[in-house]
Amino acid sequence: MKLDQNFRMVAVTVTPFDENEKVRIDAVIKQTEEICNSEADAILPVASTGDYVKLDLHERAEVFKAVAETNKGRKKLIASACDTSAKRVLQTIAAVKEMGYDACLVCPPYYYPLTQPAVYDFFKEVCAGAGDFPVIGYHVPFFTTGIEIPTFEKLLEIPNFVGMKDSSAVMKRIAHLCEIAKAKRPDFAMYTGTDDCLFPALCAGCFGSMTALAATMPKQIRAIYDAFDARKMDEAMAINQSILPIIRQCDSLTFPVGYKLLAKAQGLDTYEGEKDEEKAVYETIQKMLKEDF
Repeated sequence: MKLDQNFRMVAVTVTPFDENEKVRIDAVIKQTEEICNSEADAILPVASTGDYVKLDLHERAEVFKAVAETNKGRKKLIASACDTSAKRVLQTIAAVKEMGYDACLVCPPYYYPLTQPAVYDFFKEVCAGAGDFPVIGYHVPFFTTGIEIPTFEKLLEIPNFVGMKDSSAVMKRIAHLCEIAKAKRPDFAMYTGTDDCLFPALCAGCFGSMTALAATMPKQIRAIYDAFDARKMDEAMAINQSILPIIRQCDSLTFPVGYKLLAKAQGLDTYEGEKDEEKAVYETIQKMLKEDF
């Protein structure tokens, strides 16, 4: 089981809310349509950037459905199935399979710390329950137990464990994961989850990326890929460096607020940026987009 080039540049969306913290499905549809007409290869809704922990199962399903119905098969779809137990993850997988999603992203259960054997057992149960549906692991140690390298090596033996997104931004770790995967599973897809280090991650052997800027600044992210593929390394590095000031602005606020402000600055209808510090960041992002991009 292999993810092809249509899964390479994955746009991670934000979830738009109104002033009462109700999901704006109309804005979800608008965002999806714009990504479908962009340089991105695939769409990943309701992930960490999409506030999935704030949404109940019904709200998540509403977003998944709106994205699928708007997409109409134009882009590959990856559903965030992250949750607190294998049972709940498999409920999401069952639902998105019916909607036509192509794969799912799953992190180790959050809140309760896990041992690495427990992490392995969790993914083994999820992959077995998913049948032939592709499962992509998610290493996000800021929010939950990480997937350590020895555990990763064991997970490579599971056929429908087809990829892993690493949001650690630790290039030493990513380089080792890419080397191990290439030796044991040449068809395995390693992803970086951070736009900051897209170019170095590609140099280390990553197949692709799952990031917020692939949704909000797709031309710049695609340009990094194009320059890298053409072996124009100085150009790829320069483009990657050009987006760093905006990323610093996004990261100056509590995650994922800054990335939601970037999406808002690009035309997404969402109720964000009402606090003074958010207004300042939003205005700076608007100025950067106007002057530099």
